[in-house]
Amino acid sequence: MVACKNTDKPAEENKTVEVPVEKEKTTAEQLSALNDSANVKWAAMAKLDSQKFADIKRLLEEISYCKKYDENAVQKLLKLNTEVHAMAYTQGNLSDSLIDLYDARTTDLINKVRNLKSKTEEISQHPLADQLENEILAADEALLRYRNNYDQAAGAYNSFLEQNKEAIAADPALVTYQKRKLFSIVL
Repeated sequence: MVACKNTDKPAEENKTVEVPVEKEKTTAEQLSALNDSANVKWAAMAKLDSQKFADIKRLLEEISYCKKYDENAVQKLLKLNTEVHAMAYTQGNLSDSLIDLYDARTTDLINKVRNLKSKTEEISQHPLADQLENEILAADEALLRYRNNYDQAAGAYNSFLEQNKEAIAADPALVTYQKRKLFSIVL
């Protein structure tokens, strides 16, 4: 018979565990985090929009691979694609009129490209064309959600600025932070 010796150590009773206490973030740290959050949301929205225009260009190229296509229309739409994308709003020039104009021109461009695609014989032999069209439409629809995500982050940032304006005004390092323009109208 073999005997085993129990080498387990007894559990420590009343063991104290130090839980790190998070120190309260400074106004500068909170402001920086809110600003970064709004910047990330803006960048994601801009990336989605840029990809949409890249997909439009690629769809036009796919149309041009067909034996019979309207070369003049493809060239005009490629030019229009570049022009509309170039007129995209920025955080600095964001305004209702520019948003409306940009959205109207983008919708017009997408409709013209889709119309050209539907009139192009042999396009059915290019399955990538359907995939690109679906991706363009999905990106255009998702853009509204991305704008809303940005508005939420920018709205939280703007609220923080308003609620802490005295502390921010008293700190020379923070006075450069300005309210952000939003896509939605805040009443």
